[in-house]
Amino acid sequence: MSDRTQSKWLDPSWFDAPALRPQRWPSFELLAVAVLFLWNLTVNLVVPDVAAYAVVSSGALLLLLIAHRSGADWKRLGLAPAALRDGVRYGLVIVFIVAAAILLAALVPASRSALGDDRFLGIATGEMLVEVLVRIPLVTALGEEIAFRAVLLGLLLAWYSPFRAAVLSSALFGLWHVLPGVDALETTTVTQAATGFMGVVSVAGQVIVTGFAGMGFAWLRLRSGSLAAPVLAHWGLNATAYFAGWLIVRNSWA
Repeated sequence: MSDRTQSKWLDPSWFDAPALRPQRWPSFELLAVAVLFLWNLTVNLVVPDVAAYAVVSSGALLLLLIAHRSGADWKRLGLAPAALRDGVRYGLVIVFIVAAAILLAALVPASRSALGDDRFLGIATGEMLVEVLVRIPLVTALGEEIAFRAVLLGLLLAWYSPFRAAVLSSALFGLWHVLPGVDALETTTVTQAATGFMGVVSVAGQVIVTGFAGMGFAWLRLRSGSLAAPVLAHWGLNATAYFAGWLIVRNSWA
């Protein structure tokens, strides 16, 4: 993939750029999807939260090994050191914008109920800091970005144009959130009353929203050339939303 393709989102080459089209079955791609499936089930249904770190690190390393065996280089995975500076620059800009928007929403009474969840009840300051500064950046942001914007997107770029690769990886990223969406039916104030058909609609809505978020993360990854951009943006989005929700519940603002 050329530097020009990586740096332009609306360039026509995003939609028709020739892919590598490897002369093989998409075995590595299918293996990566299988690993993601097992990873998702294990974290959400099998192991306790404290074991998530081991599952995520193991899954991420296994996916990177699969990508390496497929022939993907560091540049195609967004892990080239030369692009790190641009990735950090793009990511920090998005962090500032997203954090400002979420914190502003926390100050507006009409939007507070969407941020305040029952899961924040009884959460001490130390627990909140661990979540915001350790779990979210390492387990959620870094783990998911390695999986979807480094490995999966990088593998798909061998078969499809950047736009199609971004759409496919983002669709899988949306489906990745089905189980968390089901769990949110019991913990999120906005969705607690959703049962039956409305519960399905609620989960589908969360899948669609996260799918579009995945497109944004893919755009950052490809435009900056570095995985650092979506990792920072992902951390900024989730951590600020968590902090705002905790602050609302702790101060009984909702």
